[in-house]
Amino acid sequence: MEFRLLYQGELESSGNKSAKDNKHKIRRAIHPQLRTLWRSRKNLQQFASSLAPRDAVQERIDAGIDSIAHRWPVGKYLFVPLITPNHAVRCSLDILLLRPEDEDNKKWILNKGDVDGQVKTLFDALRIPTMDELPTTFVDPQPDESPFYCLLSDDRLISEVRVNADQLLLLPNKTVVDPTDSFVVIHVKLSHRYGGAVGRFFD
Repeated sequence: MEFRLLYQGELESSGNKSAKDNKHKIRRAIHPQLRTLWRSRKNLQQFASSLAPRDAVQERIDAGIDSIAHRWPVGKYLFVPLITPNHAVRCSLDILLLRPEDEDNKKWILNKGDVDGQVKTLFDALRIPTMDELPTTFVDPQPDESPFYCLLSDDRLISEVRVNADQLLLLPNKTVVDPTDSFVVIHVKLSHRYGGAVGRFFD
């Protein structure tokens, strides 16, 4: 199974003080994309339905997703990770990272984050956070964030990563480039390590 996740906005280095807020902003941008994935792929609908309790009174896909969410609570959030250790699925990421790189913005790049630090921010944003990683301004999920969809239960489940960093010329909805702009395309490829009742849903 392959798909792409998109993010447009500020991308801090993981070590920056404001990185915690930035990571949650990225989570919130990716959440509706993954929700759409679960609702549009028949294999994931079948997987969710297979997890629904026998006595479920709601639609089986919803019941299955609720079953997943209640396994991964963090504070008031109920997370729905696509990849968990139980799925025995390999996850490789091919990341295209575009950011301003002209002479006027070189100082911002050096101060705001190197590529490694920015990729670490992406990794943290793709997985379920711990309670102390949630920013204090987002203790409660928004109305459309229950459950909250994410890619991974743990970023150690990423088996391979490739990063291509290049110059961002201009975002489509802007007339000038801002030094804090970035555009990220994350190409996700999933494959199961071996056959089985669960792995077949991720082909």
